[in-house]
Amino acid sequence: MLDLRHSESTLVVAAGSAIDPLATRAAELFHVPIIRLVVNPEDGSACDHSDVCRIQSTEPLSRDAVLIGIADRVDAVYVRPGGKIETNLKARIAALRDTSTRVAVIADVPSAAPELIADGAIGWYLTRPERATSKTHDGVSIVRGDHGTNNDIAWTRSDGQWLTHTTRGCDGPWPGQTDHQYQDELLLNRIADSASRIPSSGPLLTLARIVRSGVIVANAITSSKKYPVVCFSEVPLADRLHKRKYRSHLGRWDDEPYGVAIRLDAAKQLGLKPVIYGDPKQRNQLAAEDQFRFQAKGKTFDWTREREWRSDRSVDLRELDLRDVRIFLPSAEEAAMLRPIADWEITLLGDDAAAIQPET
Repeated sequence: MLDLRHSESTLVVAAGSAIDPLATRAAELFHVPIIRLVVNPEDGSACDHSDVCRIQSTEPLSRDAVLIGIADRVDAVYVRPGGKIETNLKARIAALRDTSTRVAVIADVPSAAPELIADGAIGWYLTRPERATSKTHDGVSIVRGDHGTNNDIAWTRSDGQWLTHTTRGCDGPWPGQTDHQYQDELLLNRIADSASRIPSSGPLLTLARIVRSGVIVANAITSSKKYPVVCFSEVPLADRLHKRKYRSHLGRWDDEPYGVAIRLDAAKQLGLKPVIYGDPKQRNQLAAEDQFRFQAKGKTFDWTREREWRSDRSVDLRELDLRDVRIFLPSAEEAAMLRPIADWEITLLGDDAAAIQPET
């Protein structure tokens, strides 16, 4: 978008395509003129105003084919091998035989770029200057500020003293975000994430958001979507991670080695309460203020093993003493990314989640 604005170009996007909402919002944010292309409209009309162009084709052409064919310049960021976009780009290259088709060269990612370049496309590659990496303490825990270094990981095996909340990646808007807010964050805030080398997705990004804001946002993720909650477990962290499993039907692990721990006594002060397990019919027998605490025991899986605690509102970690909160993650490299924004002690679990073994 910045390149388009600098060159005083106009963005053309196919209306109704997957990128349409984000591209339209990006053009608005960066003040880039945009034309939304509608191919073969049902009413057969042409352009009706400056930012929408309707094209009626006598051939059964897709909107991608028309868009790639009429654009003055195409910058292909990623092209899947053997797909329709590759076919349309090859047709463009063969027809125009100029330098107006560029494809990104992406290392270690299979793409159609090599073949397109061989056909006449211009390859382009974005380099980024090396950043100095922060050095971290050797040992188990990394501490920011003057709290000292604590290499003891005994707390991960202690029972009944800490509640842990593990994070996972988020696809789409974050809890409490509107679609526009999510789009704006993708377009604007990712620059900050890149600067600190925090990945743009996954459990580390989720943890970084919590560390930045100091708040774990309540979200409706329990068996009843009616009650937005924050979930913790009283099971020792070492046991949780040692027994974690990959849930193929969900496409993810049930627990990730990233998250936040709160001392149990402090959690109680914030209003966290233990889950009430029972049969589904028992939910309605609970008082209204306790409905969020209910969880069915389960038939194929015994949910009582989770020893879950919940809060019916967002958990503000800033209300707690620094000694009552701990951040945990696998590696020193990732800890270095969070150190500039974290006030709490960071515990390293090791690159392998099973490295933290429960006591026998």
